Amino acid sequence: MKYLYWLLVFIPITLVARFGIHLSDGIVFCLCCAGIIPLAAVLGDSTEQISLYTGPKIGGFLNATMGNVPEILICGFAVKAGMYSLVLTSLAGSMLGNILLVMGMSIFVGGLKYKIMPVSKNIVKNNFDLLGFALFSIIVPFFFKFGSRGGEDPNAVKEFSLALAIVMLVLYILGLIFSLITHRDIFLEDADDGEEEEEPEWSLKKGVVIMAAAAVAVAVMSEILVSTVEGAAEQFGLGEAFIGIILIPILGNVAEHASACLMAIKGKINISIEIAVGSSMQIALFVTPLMVIWSAMLGNTMEYVYTSMELLGIVISVILTATVFMDHKVNWLEGAELMVAYIVLAGAFLVFGT
Repeated sequence: MKYLYWLLVFIPITLVARFGIHLSDGIVFCLCCAGIIPLAAVLGDSTEQISLYTGPKIGGFLNATMGNVPEILICGFAVKAGMYSLVLTSLAGSMLGNILLVMGMSIFVGGLKYKIMPVSKNIVKNNFDLLGFALFSIIVPFFFKFGSRGGEDPNAVKEFSLALAIVMLVLYILGLIFSLITHRDIFLEDADDGEEEEEPEWSLKKGVVIMAAAAVAVAVMSEILVSTVEGAAEQFGLGEAFIGIILIPILGNVAEHASACLMAIKGKINISIEIAVGSSMQIALFVTPLMVIWSAMLGNTMEYVYTSMELLGIVISVILTATVFMDHKVNWLEGAELMVAYIVLAGAFLVFGT
């Protein structure tokens, strides 16, 4: 992803525009978006190098985790600013983008090179088992809140959201223990089948230092992005649906998108699944609960309740992707189907809003 590195010049330009010459929020927002893209690429490259030392399973986990750093920081600052609706919208958009667009494009480009790509039933089952519980945790508060016809206690909804967030975090940790410790051998066997070993270009120390520096830079740019988003939306006439469902997730998913596609081209479709589907699972079971807990620490717990359109989009995307993996092999047409599904959903959010 080094071809994106030239965009790093937009980082100092953004800082000057924001704190030096005080340009409008719309211009600063655009410059900030351009600066976050290469930082996401740097995070992707550094974690890919580190993964060559840690192994494919942990490597896929690192790729998904660091690929979500931009979303975590952007949403964290948005929570601090009280923009709860934007937070949930962008998290829903991240899940849709990863599971449909990133996974779909990975299958498509890999399928153009390999007629049929077999996938690990263990990796698929582990990720979709956890995604299934994530769906359950999203559906329950939605229907209980709206089924009460407005008669629910707002504080009770917030308390339930916080308790649910803690339960989901515990399950996420248990999932990590299962896949990285107690049943690690199962996933390593599947990930190693037919894959050639690569030599790292960076030392482990260099990879860690660059990853840490990029994460700090993303934090700075994320704070600027959140502080200018409302002014940019007003200046350009952009709705919250476009910014949350489409723009922010695409910016944050640059690293995952490129890494997953590269792995698929190399025939490592199982790692692509770990990156794309694993990232959606991580958004649902780790990032979203983390935002709820963070809001509670700030004194105003965010309700873990998506809108009906967001809920419908997430449910459809998980079911559709699970159907694609049902026979434990994929081809380019199935990848195209997932990408088209993303375009249809993105268009619906853009036209009808949230």
